[in-house]
Amino acid sequence: MKPRLVVLICLFNLTLLGVGYFWLAVYFNERPAREGPAAGLLPDGAQAHAAPAAAERALPAAPVVIYKTNQLQWSQLESSDYRQYIANLRAVGCPEATVRDIIITDVMRLYAARRGKFYQNGRAFKYWETDEKRKLKQTQLEEREAQLALIDKELPAILRELLGINYEREVNKYFVDAEEDDRRLAFLSEDKRARILALRDQFEGRREQVLWEAPGGKPTPGQIEQLRQIDREQDAALAGAMTAEERYEFELTTSPTADRMRRELIGFNPTEAEFRQIFAREQALDTAYAYQDTNDPDVRAAQAADEQKMTQDLQTLLGPDRFAQFEQTGNPDYQSLTLLAERFDLPPDVSQTVLDMRRLAEEARSQLLSNQDIPADRRNAALNAIQAEAERATRQTLGDKAYDEYTRSATWIRGLGAN
Repeated sequence: MKPRLVVLICLFNLTLLGVGYFWLAVYFNERPAREGPAAGLLPDGAQAHAAPAAAERALPAAPVVIYKTNQLQWSQLESSDYRQYIANLRAVGCPEATVRDIIITDVMRLYAARRGKFYQNGRAFKYWETDEKRKLKQTQLEEREAQLALIDKELPAILRELLGINYEREVNKYFVDAEEDDRRLAFLSEDKRARILALRDQFEGRREQVLWEAPGGKPTPGQIEQLRQIDREQDAALAGAMTAEERYEFELTTSPTADRMRRELIGFNPTEAEFRQIFAREQALDTAYAYQDTNDPDVRAAQAADEQKMTQDLQTLLGPDRFAQFEQTGNPDYQSLTLLAERFDLPPDVSQTVLDMRRLAEEARSQLLSNQDIPADRRNAALNAIQAEAERATRQTLGDKAYDEYTRSATWIRGLGAN
């Protein structure tokens, strides 16, 4: 490109820049007088004098960059006082579940350190010493058991006081089932469920406090009345939070009586109607003897009489066949076999089949032992044959895996043979 052409282009560009700058200056100088924030608010005579100042105010300000940093430090939240620590966490909007996690972890770490002290005998580690040198002395073992029992009592009470939670239930959420309450109370709306669980925790905490103060763990007559008053207040609170139908289902779902029945009636397989009928009688009995001293002979005798009456009522209610099945649940071997059959997906009649084989084998053994005319060697051979047949038949009925599991606790088969 020729030098002269380059110069002309540069001059042209400069001219355009100059004209543009001029018109922009005029525009910004005139605009505030017409459109600025003070237009129409000043007297006419003062308008011209105010224009330059108004123009300055109307010009776009240079952007101001503001740097914000989170100045919150964890040291501002932590406190040696757990109540204050919890209040600080809640004050900054920490979710309640996170508050619980933080406090539970911290408290349990402290108690773990306390526990650890009682597992050492205080002797410094020396790699050349054998293990017996660091074993606890008998006095130390006794002290450890006493201290661990105290810790096991303190820890739930402290977490209940700080967070209003049931320690065992909360820990189970990490190891067993975090959604158990939601499944059991699925018949309630989510909001109602939350209110009911909060009430449960509140009244549980009050009971625990009374029992904590009971001398030797045995409530005084005055404390028993306190516990009964807490029960009455809880009943009233729950009745006010649920309909009558929901309240009854809540008892069927969560009460200690219902939980005990679900454990004790294994193998009975009750219908819903049967469960409700039995529950009504069992709960009445539990309520009547709640907080009573069952070591008292008079109390024990009265309770036994009421239990006998309940059994007679159930016999009439269930009929002979179902009552016989109900009675069978009191047999630990029957319950064990029922659980085993469920676990290994075996037919439902397996439990009764094995029990019948056991009864026949033990009767045959008893007859052999009672017959003194049989020589000892022949008797022993016959006993061993009974044992071998019982083993074979039981294994065939249960299958190898279930049989091996069963015989870990069922010793009756090994007891059939000659001693």
